[in-house]
Amino acid sequence: MTQPAARAFLALWNSIASAPLQPEYETWHTFEHVPERVGLPGFIEARRYRSHSEASGQPPRYFTCYWLASAEALNTPRYRDVFTHPTPWSARMRTGLRDFFRLPCTLSGAHGVSTASQLATLHLRGNPAHFGAQANARLSALVDQAAVVCAHWGTAAATAEFPIANEAVAALPASADTDFVVMLQGIDRATLRDHTLALVQALSPVATAASAPAFFELLSQVRQDELAGPLGSRQPARPDLHRSFLSSGDMP
Repeated sequence: MTQPAARAFLALWNSIASAPLQPEYETWHTFEHVPERVGLPGFIEARRYRSHSEASGQPPRYFTCYWLASAEALNTPRYRDVFTHPTPWSARMRTGLRDFFRLPCTLSGAHGVSTASQLATLHLRGNPAHFGAQANARLSALVDQAAVVCAHWGTAAATAEFPIANEAVAALPASADTDFVVMLQGIDRATLRDHTLALVQALSPVATAASAPAFFELLSQVRQDELAGPLGSRQPARPDLHRSFLSSGDMP
């Protein structure tokens, strides 16, 4: 079945409360939470990423990109139902989330035809009258020169209130009135980092970094047309997997 074209995405960064929680979090997120979301109307697919490395004993950071047919996918009754009526496992895992930040975006630019496992994310703020032309020119050049495999950027879009509040980000001048998310994919980790930092500098006349660039590696991907059951339906919970962690005595 042909997937609809993505015209929006939800960018979501988070970490977790402690390193011992990592096995449970990654099992829940992979096998219950993300498929549940992707099964909903207007969702197309999701890709999950984990940061390359953290200090010894510290939990990793995560990034999830949900690709959407439109930003309206985040305003449907079925979407509201999954976060107002979480599964028991989701309710438990919410208490273990840290550094949570989500930005729904309309897809404003896409460059490249392939994908890669290494990801860099940028959260920028700038003048929308000038940012688009600069971003598209810079990203197109990076792909044309094989500096990155593909690049996407989006403009933050307002959605209904969400029950988990975003972590505050740096205050910026009043003229920087629009948020943007840039995602770069590459093959080589070090090369991607170099080009990402150079891109931030090149875009500095039209945008300011709201947070530091972040770097991740692909963990898993799920598409709606590969899920069981009718399209647009909520996927079943996984109490069997949930119970296996409850019996271990671990707590978020």
